[in-house]
Amino acid sequence: MSTLDLHAPVKTRTVTFCRSAPWYTVELRQLKAAGRAIERRYKATGLTVHKLGYQEHQKDYSKALKETHSHFYSNVIRNNPGNSKQLFSTINDLLKPQITPLTEATDEHCNNFLAFKAKIDSIHSFSGSSRLPTVTIYTLPATNEPLHCFK
Repeated sequence: MSTLDLHAPVKTRTVTFCRSAPWYTVELRQLKAAGRAIERRYKATGLTVHKLGYQEHQKDYSKALKETHSHFYSNVIRNNPGNSKQLFSTINDLLKPQITPLTEATDEHCNNFLAFKAKIDSIHSFSGSSRLPTVTIYTLPATNEPLHCFK
């Protein structure tokens, strides 16, 4: 068993992909992939012609995103003239996009982070590589006030 396997064993995870936006189409995904290919070519060669091609593609992709987004919501509004629930829901999605709330930092989260830091330190000491800059961890005083209150 190698040192790396001992300290950082390989773990498999199942990742499911879901569309983050209902208006994001296959064509947009293909445009984005093409843009990444152009960007890789530009970064590999550094040529001005590739840079200009990448910039032009980014403009086209941005325009396609805006048009698709606008077209999708225009169709939703146009196809639901008497459905006030759907219309209000659509307007709410446009004005107040859903934001995933941050989880509260608990003692368990902090301890898990410290264990992870110790694991990294252990790997560095075992491999003999130069150490990374140190991370200083500050503890907050225990209060009953929510984190968004600053004094």
